[in-house]
Amino acid sequence: MTYYSDRANELFLFYQSADPALLHQSWSNLISDQPGLACDIGAGSGRDAAWLASKGWDVIAVEPTDELRRLGEQNTSSQAAQQGSVTWLDDRLPELKRLRALDQRFRLILISAVWMHLIPNEHERAMRIISELLTPDGLLVISLRHGPDDAGRFHPFETDNIIEIAQNCGLTLSRDNRGLPDASRSLVTWDYLVFNALTPQTK
Repeated sequence: MTYYSDRANELFLFYQSADPALLHQSWSNLISDQPGLACDIGAGSGRDAAWLASKGWDVIAVEPTDELRRLGEQNTSSQAAQQGSVTWLDDRLPELKRLRALDQRFRLILISAVWMHLIPNEHERAMRIISELLTPDGLLVISLRHGPDDAGRFHPFETDNIIEIAQNCGLTLSRDNRGLPDASRSLVTWDYLVFNALTPQTK
């Protein structure tokens, strides 16, 4: 989208100004203490990918905007404190063709502030592909933005509908936090959904 390419430097600084530990505190306790392979879809500046790498995860950061991806790659490659790694990939939802071509499965997939860019008829296809990229014990985290959209970047969605689509793809809802405030924008709130690829056993 031209909105992101035209404002890449500004957005990079804005994204980097937020503390990922605070942004993701509603679900971060679910992260495995045995890091593995993770994917940050719509990685933007690489802030969250670097955060996961600092916890020992090897992260594939998927970002379709060339300018943001370049800035993010420069930033993550310069961070010496990482215990894991960040590898960048030019790809996008819903198809994720290049990501799928890697033939990898992920223990954690993060889709932060991205789902709203999908048009509604892409939701089921995107969720099916994502569910197939998870390992049997994998977690999927999706954050959803509510609030003004003066630039016309986002498409309408219903949180309950996204949950239903995920469940139809065999994912189990393990956390549902809604209406969390945005630290810098008073009119913006966030829903955080966490899904588990494991199907609960019937007793």
